[in-house]
Amino acid sequence: MKAVHPPSLATKLLEAFVSQRTSQPLVGDLIEQYARGRSRAWYWRQVFLAVVISAYREVRMRKLQTISAILIGYVTAMSLCYFTTSLAARFVGGYKAYLVFLPLTFFSAAASGWIVRRSHPRPMVVIWAGFCVVASAVAFAVYAWLPIIDRMPVPILAFFVAVDFIIGPLGVLAGGLWGSSGADIALIRHPPETL
Repeated sequence: MKAVHPPSLATKLLEAFVSQRTSQPLVGDLIEQYARGRSRAWYWRQVFLAVVISAYREVRMRKLQTISAILIGYVTAMSLCYFTTSLAARFVGGYKAYLVFLPLTFFSAAASGWIVRRSHPRPMVVIWAGFCVVASAVAFAVYAWLPIIDRMPVPILAFFVAVDFIIGPLGVLAGGLWGSSGADIALIRHPPETL
């Protein structure tokens, strides 16, 4: 059997967002299957499924912590986003402001993901990112029902789509990944996770 290295980012995501009790044996099994000839797409698909299933189990088992993670993530992200973009809007005007808002929004989402990861079990970051996507889909459905989108210029609409469906969730996951490095504070505060 030849030594083959699976996608390291996928492995890091699995280790960061799936409960430790599940992720350690799963990583070993996936690496073994990958070394036997499975494709990179197969490896990524297995990691994605493991992360989603782990998050789903967390929602079912820990409803109160799920609500807590969403509230903490929302308050953190919205507060930081409002503060930073309001401050930036004082110095930059017009469409250029939207280009400045993108990294500020990413930073705000990453900070919320970091805080959720440090204060809650691992899968809660994925739950928070998923909530962002679902809430954005609901908001866009409401906007489509109301006559607001008809009056919104296409570049601004594209900006909101990018922020809500790409920048925000990726920022949350990046912050959660960053929050998973170093000491695991969530394990100190909560008992070991079971699946």
